[in-house]
Amino acid sequence: MKESVHPLTEREKEVMQLLALGLTYEKIAIQMEVSHQTIKMHLKNIYSKLHVQNKIEALQKVKLI
Repeated sequence: MKESVHPLTEREKEVMQLLALGLTYEKIAIQMEVSHQTIKMHLKNIYSKLHVQNKIEALQKVKLI
């Protein structure tokens, strides 16, 4: 991911990488040692920054699938 193209934070990038591995939101939360709600907030921010509506579109946009 290029910073200028996808202005995601390091934590948001980590969420995207774990999503690409097929982890559920709950497993991502456990892996990152945060709450399920925190993951949902990261995803909301990611979708907004990437101008997408769902995780498939987000993963495609950053070319992780």
